[in-house]
Amino acid sequence: MNAWARPLTLLAEVLLIGVLVCLAALPLVTAVPALAAGAVLLRELVEDGRTPTARRFAVLLGRVLRDPVAVLAPLAVLAVGALDLLALAGGLPGAAVLGPAIGLVLAAAALVLLRTAARWRPGERWAALLTRPPLDPAGHAYLVVALAVIVLVLLQAPAFVVVAPGLLVFAAVAVERR
Repeated sequence: MNAWARPLTLLAEVLLIGVLVCLAALPLVTAVPALAAGAVLLRELVEDGRTPTARRFAVLLGRVLRDPVAVLAPLAVLAVGALDLLALAGGLPGAAVLGPAIGLVLAAAALVLLRTAARWRPGERWAALLTRPPLDPAGHAYLVVALAVIVLVLLQAPAFVVVAPGLLVFAAVAVERR
């Protein structure tokens, strides 16, 4: 392969992973498992030079979905967030203080889920991964910045929503590998 073609190949493969993750995450319940499957595909690409395929992604997604914690943990975060928003909208006393605090806790839970998805490997149990989240404030900050950049890009060019999950997977795997 030509020296100039390798970076373009890497870009195309990351974009493919982004499209696969985006399609698998459409039901929202499968968003975190889709990120985990995409992270494995990206690690296989970087570490082994294995070209990502839709078939391999489907196999990995099936493995992630077999673990009930992988589906129930994001659902629990969504349910708690929805109930908290209802309570805040219903006039919960102290909403001015509790609203931002609840938002920060939910954002931290989402970051832990994202980092867990980036660390998952086939055969690992999600419960074990969630009990030992990474204590890495710099890594969390990097991912917050990556999310902010992705949001800014999507605000400027909404069509990138199809590949944005791939960029998020790329950032999460990069943070875990550093």
